[in-house]
Amino acid sequence: MFFLAFAYFAVGQASSVRNTAQTAADASALAAAREVRDSVRESFLDALEAGDLERLADLLALEGMTADGACGAAADYAARNRAVVDECDVGGPGSATVALHSSGTVGRSVVPGTESMHANATATAIVESRCGVDEVSGDTITFICDGDRFTVDPTADDFDLNLAEFYSVHLSE
Repeated sequence: MFFLAFAYFAVGQASSVRNTAQTAADASALAAAREVRDSVRESFLDALEAGDLERLADLLALEGMTADGACGAAADYAARNRAVVDECDVGGPGSATVALHSSGTVGRSVVPGTESMHANATATAIVESRCGVDEVSGDTITFICDGDRFTVDPTADDFDLNLAEFYSVHLSE
């Protein structure tokens, strides 16, 4: 009975390490995808200030996004979650997949070999446009975002570009 209790404890330890690794993979993939999204910040701001509807439409179609810094952001988030990135792939516009392993192991238990077992996990995050360009009127630009009208005035003193209003970043199914 005692052995069975320790075996269940080992399974619980392994499950905990696995959950920690999956959390790290999720956070790392989201960080990479946000970095990809943020790569268009300056271009988006320039297009807003110029009232360039064509360029805004291209940016909202995920054109011009780059992977610069995405894998570095993934590695940073993995380290914060006690994991190490094994592979980082920024594919197609707005997609980031991260595979990693836990820094920690399952630990010593009655099950032989667990002291050197690391958990592995993979996650993919994607960037999707939430908006389409509607019209320009003077200094303001109107977008249709998730079915609602959203007006931006990039010349306003209190204007601060928040790309989260235009793009969603989430884990893929």
